[in-house]
Amino acid sequence: MKINKIILIASIFYSNFLFAYCANISVNINNIDTPDGNWIVLANGSWNNWGWGIELFDQDGDGTYEGSVCDLVDGVYGYVHTITGEFDNWSGWGMVSNAPYNSPCDFIPNDQWYNYGFQINGEDISTPLNAWGECGFEDSSYSPIALLVRPVNGDFLNYTHVPFEWHQFPDAIGYNLQVSESENFNSIIIDEFTEYTIFIDVDNITWNQEYYWKIRPVFEGEEFGQWTDVSMFSIRPNEFNLNSEIFSEDEFLYEYTVFGDWNNYRTSIVNIYGEEVWNSGNYGFMMNHVSEYGQLFGCSVINYPNSTGVEVDYDEGIVWNALQGLDQHEFKQISNGNYMGFSYSTQLGPIPLGDWTDSFRLLGYQADGVTEEFPFVAQKLIEFDSVTKEIVWSWDPHDYYSKLDSDLYGGTWWESFGGTAHDWTHSNAFFFDEDDSSVYISSRHLSRITKIDYPSGDIIWMMGLPSEFMYSGDNHICSDLEFSFQHHIQVLEDGNLLFFDNGNLDYIFGNNMTSRAIEVEVVNNSYCNVIWEYELPPELAAYGMGSVQSLENGNYFINTTGGGGTVLEVNQEGDILWKLNLGLSWPNGSGYRAYRVPSIHPGAFSVKAENFKSIQLEDSIHNVIEVNGLNNLIEFTVSNHSGYPQPYIYTFEGQDDVVFLDAYSSSQIIFEIDDSLENLDLVSLVVAPQFHPNNQKVMQFNIYNDAPLLYGDADLNGIINILDVVIIIEFILGDSHPSGNQLAISDINQDGNLDVLDIVDLVELILE
Repeated sequence: MKINKIILIASIFYSNFLFAYCANISVNINNIDTPDGNWIVLANGSWNNWGWGIELFDQDGDGTYEGSVCDLVDGVYGYVHTITGEFDNWSGWGMVSNAPYNSPCDFIPNDQWYNYGFQINGEDISTPLNAWGECGFEDSSYSPIALLVRPVNGDFLNYTHVPFEWHQFPDAIGYNLQVSESENFNSIIIDEFTEYTIFIDVDNITWNQEYYWKIRPVFEGEEFGQWTDVSMFSIRPNEFNLNSEIFSEDEFLYEYTVFGDWNNYRTSIVNIYGEEVWNSGNYGFMMNHVSEYGQLFGCSVINYPNSTGVEVDYDEGIVWNALQGLDQHEFKQISNGNYMGFSYSTQLGPIPLGDWTDSFRLLGYQADGVTEEFPFVAQKLIEFDSVTKEIVWSWDPHDYYSKLDSDLYGGTWWESFGGTAHDWTHSNAFFFDEDDSSVYISSRHLSRITKIDYPSGDIIWMMGLPSEFMYSGDNHICSDLEFSFQHHIQVLEDGNLLFFDNGNLDYIFGNNMTSRAIEVEVVNNSYCNVIWEYELPPELAAYGMGSVQSLENGNYFINTTGGGGTVLEVNQEGDILWKLNLGLSWPNGSGYRAYRVPSIHPGAFSVKAENFKSIQLEDSIHNVIEVNGLNNLIEFTVSNHSGYPQPYIYTFEGQDDVVFLDAYSSSQIIFEIDDSLENLDLVSLVVAPQFHPNNQKVMQFNIYNDAPLLYGDADLNGIINILDVVIIIEFILGDSHPSGNQLAISDINQDGNLDVLDIVDLVELILE
């Protein structure tokens, strides 16, 4: 049984349940033998996380079972048919009817889940009638090759950079793609030729529009095949209308900017001119990290009452979910493959002495700086196993920090007055360094960065305020940096520490508040050298949030909530090269983090089977991969269509490996066909970007070898001569080892043994 990853993508928030709809699902089971005893027919689907589904009934005894699932909000749903009963102890999954692979009713073609599916879009629907395990009821002569893959017909997209994808056609040297604003194609906006089975348009699609598309194969001699059926899709409205300022004539390393909007729980990507090209739609997702492979991490309020650590793809699909409420400041996959984020931990601590003391005493507290009486909330760092989602490691500040350490100057105790707890550490960032076996944590309200030994949890050093302003200040290194309320700590490849210093407490050092991006070298775990820093002008100072990214071209990308949310690219000399204002309010901007990125759709790739042909055998046409008869090899070309370098994991008939592709590059993967496979046997290739598993492709092909093997041709060069005698002698003596094909054709007398008798027969063949 295979459970689909399709999870309901709600079109709007929980109020949508006021407008719920029904889907009528049917299946005809006349083409199967039913089990003995009592049994029922179900439709199991994603609407209840693949639990016990809805029962289908045959009202008139014609073998067609029908039923309805209701209370559905707008979104995408997958399902399969099942039969359960006494024969399987009523498990709900006794017999399963999946959609045929890559058929018109395989709702998301090319994924590993062969599910039927439907989309709710503001009205009730009825799904097509399918026979058990088939696509359709009366016509099963379908060939999957000519299908469009995406955009799915009727789809609503949250981006204007649209990947058009289809299946490979036999004998095609390329494809002609057309996209129109009208169904009759009298207003064509895209008319492209490509040799790949994917084309990403970045110039012609606009927000809040409806489009139609089709493709046709191109053969040798510029001959065109038939057009496919037309598919329709729509682009949702955009979230931002922005304009950037460009101050440099040099080309930028990356052309796109992704930023997360804290207040409104949304994320957008804009191009170099500030024009939006992608947004998180109605998903309710706030980005807090983008990996080097383009993975999107953050928090969502859709699937859990509280903010939830989640990795999403660029089509609003879930890749990984912590399935529990987490702090929204940072969540991501770490280099060992597991996931890490913050949860909350509370213990009692003392209310320190300050101008708030009398106010707390009026509430009945001792407020003497010693009595542990008020709840201190800290962010506990948690590591989740990537497969089981179990917690495999954690680090709780309550176990390592003194509760006599507390913010006395940033107003956090006044924020706690009249509340139920004190936001003690307000940890907002971490960095996992597998090479150095360490973890770095930023605790904003303690103005402290801590380096922790992993996995022991022992503190290696604490970097922060001097003892004049923090109880444990004598144990801090690099107090001369005078940073405070910092965000977004990272360790660069050279080991330097990079972070955004908000500077909320600059006044305690006699300075005006100044926010800055700062890169420091930590020497011998004891003192720091400032490698680079950029002080933002006063009007761009950020009391909260903020981020900084080191770019490969030596520039820095800085995000501040100052000025209504401002994003800058600056060079090492501090010159502003690019500027974008987000027009947000926090009260002074809520752009949480921003990253320069090379493209959207980092998981976009294609696979081409070489020598994929249509052949006629007797009275039938077959689409096959033609095998090279001399070496029994077949070849595929894998192409990366994104701006990110990606490793691709692939499996072919039990052979596993990884190929790494640079941005916009291709590579061949070659396999030897097992001798036991016969003509028209089916082979499967599974390929997935390692860090974008939702983009996995499952491809199936029939193989055909029309070049019979030549007995005695041990070197597989198409002729037999004295060299083949030498090679077979080496096989017999064990000096070299034959492949499966070599062994088969070297056993000339077909007695199952490779020996001197085969040499005798080979010599006779050569002398004939």
